[in-house]
Amino acid sequence: MARVLVTRPLDEARQTAVALERYGHQPLVDPMLEIVFRADPLPAGPFDVLIVTSGNALAALRHRSELDGLAAIPLVAVGKRTGAAARALGFAEVETLGRDVAGLVAHVTAAWREPKRALYLAGADRSSDLPAELAVLGHRVTLVEIYEAHQAARFQPQTQAALAAGAVDVVLHYSARTADAFIACAGGRAGVAGLDVRHLCLSRKVAEVMREGGAAKVAFAAQPEEDALLALI
Repeated sequence: MARVLVTRPLDEARQTAVALERYGHQPLVDPMLEIVFRADPLPAGPFDVLIVTSGNALAALRHRSELDGLAAIPLVAVGKRTGAAARALGFAEVETLGRDVAGLVAHVTAAWREPKRALYLAGADRSSDLPAELAVLGHRVTLVEIYEAHQAARFQPQTQAALAAGAVDVVLHYSARTADAFIACAGGRAGVAGLDVRHLCLSRKVAEVMREGGAAKVAFAAQPEEDALLALI
């Protein structure tokens, strides 16, 4: 059994905690990002396809009046879990393309023969410019920033106590932003270096952030998927 600190946003962290308990581990949840939904109205369209690259975008749709109309549009998701969340929300036609945005673009390049009008629901902070990449291929993408993520300023008291007592074996990092927030909450390089924990990261990029932030025991998943990340524990 490992004592595992989960740093991803709360809704997703709760799902991860359930998976960890299933594997016999002890989870501690302390989100390094708080997801805040925006209330701006969505454009009317019409659209040929809806694109989501994060489950947070779907969570932001959950209580919107526009959900019923959008659920009739074919949806393209990045990641198996995001695709499953879309189906649970009532989307009937869901296609999961790749494990990241690069995988989605590669699939679109090969499979979308005609120009499409796409509605892309995303966060305010993004690591890639998906609309620009698809525009080069002749597709017209309308971007709507449906949520924003605020970095945590400090650890929760129970997390601070657990880290100080050496009661955390593993920290899971899912993005560069959550890794940055963790480093800041730990007090910077010196604070991170003083923690005797393993830092397991969803990607090489996230692992590089943790190494630069002072972490010594760092590994990253073979694929940017949670199953591959949890397998490292």
